[in-house]
Amino acid sequence: MSSEERFKSANIIDAGKLSPYWGEHVARYSFALSYVKDKVVLDIACGTGYGLAFLTRDAKSVTGVDVDIGAAREARLECDTNKTQVLLGDGTNLPFTDESFDVVTSFETLEHLHARNNFLAELKRVLKPHGTLILSTPNSNYTKPINGKPSNPFHVFEYAPSELKAELENHFMVEKFLGQNLSEAIKIPPFQDAQHRLPKDAATRTKLFCWKVFNKIPFVMREWLSELIWKAPFYPMASDYDFDENTVERAPVLVVICSKN
Repeated sequence: MSSEERFKSANIIDAGKLSPYWGEHVARYSFALSYVKDKVVLDIACGTGYGLAFLTRDAKSVTGVDVDIGAAREARLECDTNKTQVLLGDGTNLPFTDESFDVVTSFETLEHLHARNNFLAELKRVLKPHGTLILSTPNSNYTKPINGKPSNPFHVFEYAPSELKAELENHFMVEKFLGQNLSEAIKIPPFQDAQHRLPKDAATRTKLFCWKVFNKIPFVMREWLSELIWKAPFYPMASDYDFDENTVERAPVLVVICSKN
């Protein structure tokens, strides 16, 4: 079964039609599937649990941790299975014994933290020998912070590829370094900052105008028309993103696979 088929069977794809960010976020969990099969997995900063529901299908067990009590409560309701648990916790002081997990996933978390070194040290502590960390974070080569300050007010620090590699190598062995990108087949990205980067030629401006008009159509009608015209949801889904080691310097998001030293 392909990753997209798994999403459909889990009814996740319907939720994905509601948010332009859904496909980008869930694509990382789809990417992680080949690393979690029959493994004991920790998803740090699990949010409301959409990733847990997906990872649980292949993993031996999945534990989600989030510092936000509301998100953790929702994740518990979302992922009530005998293979899944959700805990309230701080990533820099995890409530687990040493070497508890085969795999740790940490998606879009590092950039929010002041104590980033402590966070990475804690992830290393709870990983088993030769365990795997799969981590993503924005690429500052793309986001271009001004005087080191990210434009996203919730981000403390955003890494350039060389900075992230050096930070991770203080704790782990970096196995793969990839850029996450929206497929070139998607001519108009769903994100405002990416739309601002589009070429200014008339053809592209026309496509962007049409996209914005289409985006304002009521949800049910919009999705019906999108399926009729393009045979796909209006917003990109997980399968519309790729992970490529050749795009690290320019990709919006960096994805790194590390092993415990």
